[in-house]
Amino acid sequence: MRLTRIRAADFRNLTFADVSTDAPRVFLLGENGQGKTNLLEAAALVSSFRSFRTTEISPLIRAGCTEARLRLDVRQSDSELAEIELRLAKGSRKALLNGNPVTSVAQHLGQFPTIVFCSDDLRLVRGSPSNRRRWLDAAIGGTDATYLTAVRDYSRALEGRNALLKAEQRSDEELRAFEKAMIAPGRTLAEIRAKVLPELAETLRQACARAGFPDKGADLVYQPDTPAEQLAEVWLKMRPADLAAGTTLRGPQRDDFAMLFGGQDACDYASEGQQRLLVLALCLARLQRDTLRAPTPPIILADDVLGELDDIRRRAFWAEVGDSHQVIATGTVPPPSGDWLTYRVAGGAYLQA
Repeated sequence: MRLTRIRAADFRNLTFADVSTDAPRVFLLGENGQGKTNLLEAAALVSSFRSFRTTEISPLIRAGCTEARLRLDVRQSDSELAEIELRLAKGSRKALLNGNPVTSVAQHLGQFPTIVFCSDDLRLVRGSPSNRRRWLDAAIGGTDATYLTAVRDYSRALEGRNALLKAEQRSDEELRAFEKAMIAPGRTLAEIRAKVLPELAETLRQACARAGFPDKGADLVYQPDTPAEQLAEVWLKMRPADLAAGTTLRGPQRDDFAMLFGGQDACDYASEGQQRLLVLALCLARLQRDTLRAPTPPIILADDVLGELDDIRRRAFWAEVGDSHQVIATGTVPPPSGDWLTYRVAGGAYLQA
């Protein structure tokens, strides 16, 4: 699969952009804040119509505009072409595939797989649990429609319960209704997270070995906030505290996972360089897992993730990625050696170098 063309109107800082990406390796070169990541974000929306930078739609729409529009052209094989259109307005997103409305994201999922390696990933070790949950949801939801549906259903019910907790008038019956709607997807999230994290951990160790990154007993350990079978009981017990806080304090939305290095928490016991390599190996582990699960090799979208690595590590990374994936990458310094279609980016304009 190859993304051959990206067109964007009123998306982020882009008034209009029309960029050909019909090459195995595409590089967007420029200073920070010029629009490199915005185009990468547009490309990533082809998979599940969700941004890897925000859960909200409003930030995707250029200031002063009411709608952002995208068109993404994909060549799935020598004879099979696809055209995906997206219209993003506040509170709504509409998608068309070859002119036909996409009515189910779950059915669309997996047709156009992408994997994003971004600078935020490098904060997975030291960052907040929300960063790790967001990464895990993307890593699992990119190829698992059941999980993605559970994320959506749980989030909707959780939003409703939180709104009710803030309301001046409410009833226990209303709270119970939202809690009942949260239980099934909440248990699904916990069960799949508990299953996938050990699988990712094993793949992580394999990626470390192949790419020449130090293994040192790398591991991932699921840390659920609340056991799945106790969700209903805990929400009932926590109602007074939740009402005082105006939000749901316990549940899968508070889950986390630990990254271990040498049997210890990597945040405390791994050097900054080791943490960086550990996260890159984790991204490679996700790539291996998604490649096995997806019907076509995912497109890799790499947002300035290799800038601080030495040449040996960079070569190891790209060797692990291999030649079967299209790569669209960004950076403030020229791309690594090889045949790259390069654009210089400034002020939302893309000029082929």
